[in-house]
Amino acid sequence: MIENPRYAQGGSILATIDGVQMSIPDDMGNRHRREIAELGLTIAPYVPPPPTGDDVNSERQRRIVAGAVFNGVHVTGRDEDIMNLTNLALAAQVRMASGDTTTLTTYRDGGNVDHDLTPPQMLTLWQQASARVSAIYAASWAIKAMDPIPADFANDSHWESAQ
Repeated sequence: MIENPRYAQGGSILATIDGVQMSIPDDMGNRHRREIAELGLTIAPYVPPPPTGDDVNSERQRRIVAGAVFNGVHVTGRDEDIMNLTNLALAAQVRMASGDTTTLTTYRDGGNVDHDLTPPQMLTLWQQASARVSAIYAASWAIKAMDPIPADFANDSHWESAQ
């Protein structure tokens, strides 16, 4: 007896056969697959599981790491990139506090392009990147607060406030 045939994510068929859950190749060379056809059973389509907060967190991290371009400078969000930019921004603040607004600091961006930035430019770059990360977090929190989380949660339309 074959019951409840339905497609799985990889294209195989899940069904209960004589009380046992089985995975059946979607290949007419398989006797169980032939039996499903001979019995005229309808194979239900694959239905992905609903997205979770962890899925949204993964998308949030992907967006942070990918980074963004600010005034021609590609800022990426790997941990070491964030630490480097934060330290350069701190040095820029110290320079500005002492009245130095002209000393150039070379910042190598996510495209391996060097940019010589003044302390105010460096601080502005850090502020823009930080604001973007904050907006990405806020968007992820809003998505996770939805009930249910939309299946297309990774679509840019759900992250527009972070663009």
